[in-house]
Amino acid sequence: MARKTGSKKENFFVNFWNGQLSLPMSYWGVGVGLGIIFGVIIGLFTGIMGMSDDAMWGFIIPFQIYTFVGIWRSSDRYKGPKFWAILAKIAIVLGVLSNFGQMIAGV
Repeated sequence: MARKTGSKKENFFVNFWNGQLSLPMSYWGVGVGLGIIFGVIIGLFTGIMGMSDDAMWGFIIPFQIYTFVGIWRSSDRYKGPKFWAILAKIAIVLGVLSNFGQMIAGV
């Protein structure tokens, strides 16, 4: 998938998706910060609507794919110590495996 590079200023979420935010902002700001906020909102929404706990995965999986891609791309562009970029990618892989295991186990 080709990434659009133009002079037009893109919004925060497009910049994140393209990996153009810093690795700390991508990992901590979007991955952790927005992830917690999104999780709380989805938890409340599914609870109020009387949906099963399994219905949350339908909302969470697209958000997680979005965050995993943005963090991965940001770590590819990271100019600091490679340790942090590698650690971010390891965290993403462990997160994917953990989520897959939770879905299979029905947790």
